[in-house]
Amino acid sequence: MYRDLQSIAAFVAVAETGAFTKAAKRLGVSPSVISHHIAKLESSLDETLIYRTTRKMTLSEKGRKLFDAALTGLNGIQDVLDSIQDQHDAVVGALRITLPAFVPDPVIEERIMAFASRYPDVALDLDYTDQLRDLVEDGYDLSIRLGDLPNSTFMRRKLSEIHHVLVASPDFIARNELILSPSDLAQVPYVAMGDESCDLCLYRKSEENHVSLQYCQIQVKNIYAAKAATVAGLGIGNLPMPLLSHEIASGKLVQVLPGWELPKLMMQAIWPETTKRTNLTKRIVDFLAG
Repeated sequence: MYRDLQSIAAFVAVAETGAFTKAAKRLGVSPSVISHHIAKLESSLDETLIYRTTRKMTLSEKGRKLFDAALTGLNGIQDVLDSIQDQHDAVVGALRITLPAFVPDPVIEERIMAFASRYPDVALDLDYTDQLRDLVEDGYDLSIRLGDLPNSTFMRRKLSEIHHVLVASPDFIARNELILSPSDLAQVPYVAMGDESCDLCLYRKSEENHVSLQYCQIQVKNIYAAKAATVAGLGIGNLPMPLLSHEIASGKLVQVLPGWELPKLMMQAIWPETTKRTNLTKRIVDFLAG
């Protein structure tokens, strides 16, 4: 059995991620190494564990039984390792964390760097991107995101609240003088960010106004590109205030409907309950939450 442990670990990674390339990325090896271990395991058992086609991969009946047993065993081993680590109060390991391309709360980044300084035996892999990552399939231990992720089974903890504002260039405002109320927003172009909703809810004291933006000339998938398009006068931008301090101070951007506010967005830590580094993940989340 001992000679098969590496192959079993590779098999579990493939079963969890659904792809040889993703399993290789999670384990830090090449896809050919993963293929070698799967072939070796199937040969030693004289059983087909994974059915592969050009489009998908599924476990055979024997493969499912092995996966269930192996996952239980590996999780048990990880629990013991975590327990031993806690007893010695040693903070050692590695964490893969995905964050937005721009983190609108500078305190969060400061705390991440402070965590790295305090625990030099913890390796941090920080992926700054506005693309939503699949935490399980892509092998991430933690996601720091503005708003929510679709999978409600993940663990989550609030870190802070972020204030977004509607802004536009002075030239855009000059060309669209009649933006006097939220309903006027439906008649002017806006800069779309990824697949976010074009429906806005604005508040003013006890008033609440819902508007659906109708005209999008440009759609981007990066917050910096959204700011650039807004500065260029291509539409109204819905952007985090901390990103705009220079542009607003210099007059490159002005706030649209300053008497109205957008709901604050929650900055939160999100992680899969099944992460193999539960204790380490919870430790950094506690650290970030202050």
